[in-house]
Amino acid sequence: MGRYAQWRRMVQAQGRRLHDALRPADEPDPLTGPAPSLNRLDALVEGFAAGQPVRWSLAGAPRPLPEAVDVAAYRVIEEALTNACRHAPGAAVAVRLRYDDEGITIEVRDDGAPAVQSPARAGGGLVAVRRRVERVGGTLSAGPNPGGGFTVRAVLPAPEELAG
Repeated sequence: MGRYAQWRRMVQAQGRRLHDALRPADEPDPLTGPAPSLNRLDALVEGFAAGQPVRWSLAGAPRPLPEAVDVAAYRVIEEALTNACRHAPGAAVAVRLRYDDEGITIEVRDDGAPAVQSPARAGGGLVAVRRRVERVGGTLSAGPNPGGGFTVRAVLPAPEELAG
């Protein structure tokens, strides 16, 4: 290992020790804290609502989901809200979750201006979310709405008997 690599590792280790020493004992470690979850959807939406109007609705009876599906659902919403803020600042955003016997459907729709032209390919965030959704057996669609705005829709399988 070269000198630079050794120095870099030493600085990283010192920074980590300092971070651990300064972090209050009751504060979760952001690097090893709990996985993202729909249980924290209120906080996620609140964080984005400071910059634009976001509302969310729920249909069906919420239930525990397998962890991978729960994380995928959270990431779909997080990426869709991030893109709405970036590409349609100030536009109203609606987040809809629908639980049924087979799983959960998520739809995030903004009412931004009509797209001037359709993007040639999805951005890196949507590609990563699509892969995550497909890994749990789900599907993701994303694209401009005919009258303006953009919709991201994910269907994630989580049959009731497998939940929890």
